[in-house]
Amino acid sequence: MHRRHDIAAATWTAWVAAVSLLATGCLEQPAGDSAPPYAGPTSGPADRPATGTAKKGTDGVQRITVTVDDRQRFFPSHIRARQGPLVITVRNTGGTPHTLTLQGRDERAGSGMDNLNGGRRGSIRLNFTSSGRYPFLCAYHAGAGMEGEILVR
Repeated sequence: MHRRHDIAAATWTAWVAAVSLLATGCLEQPAGDSAPPYAGPTSGPADRPATGTAKKGTDGVQRITVTVDDRQRFFPSHIRARQGPLVITVRNTGGTPHTLTLQGRDERAGSGMDNLNGGRRGSIRLNFTSSGRYPFLCAYHAGAGMEGEILVR
């Protein structure tokens, strides 16, 4: 009889300990970059604006850096640029692979970046000869809303 009582008491103690840990958040896994967990579509954290403008260098090439992570968003997701060459550097600060794939461009000087694994960085060079809106997406996560646009003036 004591054995059943000991097992019941041990089970009860384990259950109380698990509930206590869960309630205090001790079982929560920390994010790799101390970022808060993804809570749905966002315009981006303050340090990662939703809209960015490509800056023209002394060599005449426009440049911008886009960050992707495990929240399945581009930061910035909207890029302003002018006609001419544009280099987009993509930094993947998460662990999930992503792409940056341009859609509907006949004059492609490259259609985007394939499979950028977590912790990696890569660049693509594009040349825009006309004004317009050029949508892009992550081929893996478009269904989750991972898309953006380059606005060329």
